[in-house]
Amino acid sequence: MFENKVKQLLSQGKPAFGAAMPDASDLIAKMTVDTSVDFLWIDLEHRPYEAHDVRWMPIICRMKGCVPIIRVAGLDPMRIKKALDIGAAGIMVPQINTAEEARLAVQYAKYQPEGNRGVSPLWPIFLDVSLDDYLPNANKETLVVVQIETPEGIKNLEAIAAVQGVDVLLAGPLDLSASLGHIGQISHPDVQKFLENFPKRVMKCGKAAGTTFIGYEACKRAFDQGYRFINIGNLATQGTIGLSADLKRLRQLAQEIA
Repeated sequence: MFENKVKQLLSQGKPAFGAAMPDASDLIAKMTVDTSVDFLWIDLEHRPYEAHDVRWMPIICRMKGCVPIIRVAGLDPMRIKKALDIGAAGIMVPQINTAEEARLAVQYAKYQPEGNRGVSPLWPIFLDVSLDDYLPNANKETLVVVQIETPEGIKNLEAIAAVQGVDVLLAGPLDLSASLGHIGQISHPDVQKFLENFPKRVMKCGKAAGTTFIGYEACKRAFDQGYRFINIGNLATQGTIGLSADLKRLRQLAQEIA
């Protein structure tokens, strides 16, 4: 139960593909997990809800062998602790700027002696898991993802990647576009050049590079560039794209027979 599938894949140089949650919906979480994604990205940074609102999603993931990853709103030990206590097997921390901040992210996510996470996880109660079984494995299970998004984070990329306990460095395309002086222009040559070189710089430090895009073509390009932790979109956006495409084709068919 405590073997983190994503950590296992990354350690073998294999990709981990996941999907994000567009809303605090247990139903959408279940439907997304049922697609067999490796991880579910539950966002508490840019969404209006908190840990209480998504408390069943990590349990849904664990029941289906999917790795629940919660992106917290910032480098906050209380938010990280709550995310892990409701069942996250990984945390994602945005806007990590320095190696010291990366060390703090690891410290907040791990129990002693590797960190100082408080001990009182809630999720094992709901899955009939003994703390005697979970606690000795918790540190090994927990995945730590740090996001590189700011000018300072870009400057300190290699130093952050060298921090012990950090598993994935994630390039956030939108924030990086702003930091590189081209806000919202992910396709700008400067942004594309940075994203292309990012995995090489991270892999030199023995870590996995992550990113997030929507759709096959963009994610294939990221994979070819060396990214191995890839969020491929979300059920709502891609479902809307599929629904719109089918509707367009059916309306064309209706016009042909009119």
